[in-house]
Amino acid sequence: MKTEKCKGQNDGRRFATASYLSLYSSSILHFSICALHFEFRLFVYALTACLGSAQAAQAVTLEKVRLAIPTVAVMYAPITLGLQQGIFSAEGLGLEIVTMRTDLAIAALGTEEIDYIAHGGAALRAAAQGFPLKLVFALDHKAPFWLVSRPQIENLKMLRGKKIGISFPGDTPQLVLKRFLRRQGIDPDREVSYVSGQFSPTAFQSLLNGVLDGAVLAPPFNVLAEEKRLRTLAFLGDAVPDATTSNGIVTSDHKIKSQPDQVKRMVRANLKSLLSFRQSKAEAIALLSSQFDISRKTAGRVYVQSLEILTPDGEISREKVRNILDMMQETGQKTPLTLKPEAILDFSFLREARSELARGR
Repeated sequence: MKTEKCKGQNDGRRFATASYLSLYSSSILHFSICALHFEFRLFVYALTACLGSAQAAQAVTLEKVRLAIPTVAVMYAPITLGLQQGIFSAEGLGLEIVTMRTDLAIAALGTEEIDYIAHGGAALRAAAQGFPLKLVFALDHKAPFWLVSRPQIENLKMLRGKKIGISFPGDTPQLVLKRFLRRQGIDPDREVSYVSGQFSPTAFQSLLNGVLDGAVLAPPFNVLAEEKRLRTLAFLGDAVPDATTSNGIVTSDHKIKSQPDQVKRMVRANLKSLLSFRQSKAEAIALLSSQFDISRKTAGRVYVQSLEILTPDGEISREKVRNILDMMQETGQKTPLTLKPEAILDFSFLREARSELARGR
């Protein structure tokens, strides 16, 4: 009995000891797993913090730059693509794009509320009147406008006595349109009437609703108009080749003198963005599709048209600038006879940037 009792006690002790060791081992294992999990979380937090710090550091080092555009349009798509691809941030620029009417944008440039504007011809005509501005990069070299009408308007002659939508009186689209109508034998001041405030998106809807008889549309709205069975009467960029618009990057003389390094980086970023837009067809079409909420098929048609409008390398000729200045006479303004196109251009930054890219820098 004693032997059996001792054996039972020993078995009990061994069981208790085994249970204790098992519990102890489980506790150690649990503790080890918890510790490992804790260390892993610390690693993740540290990695996140490092990445966040790097992004924050980059944001802090980016130089804030504001660019005004008159409306969201295809000729500015290369800039948007450059933003998406990080081209501007790679140049140390935190670019902000704002939409602003031409006259207000020119005034804001003068007060330094805006660093650059992309209003092209209107800005250059202001420069000819004494505003200290320069075109430093040209986005397009053809008027990016199509004259579109309701289906019932079968030809140009039928526009007589009709309402045509424009952005606002004296702006570039109206000047190009008036020159075109005049050459087609239609008096643009007496035989048609104009409805202002009709930028492309609004004018497109006004045509569909029958509010307008005709309108000047920029891509992609001219393509959308065709898809809706509206009638394209003319591509003004080809019909009026001497009515150059040249939307591009315009800045003040003060900016050029006080911050030449920033201007150089801004121009270089725009050049890289333009070249990327031309070379990255699939990405550019995806951007156009997303930005304007259009199908890939429609975006593909718009892309083809945009390549015809955009400059190949950011520069326009002296003759085209002369054409822009000559259009001032159609607003009742006079261009100083002694004014040379070179007085409102500064492509030195652009030529330096092209040279650097050619050397692989």
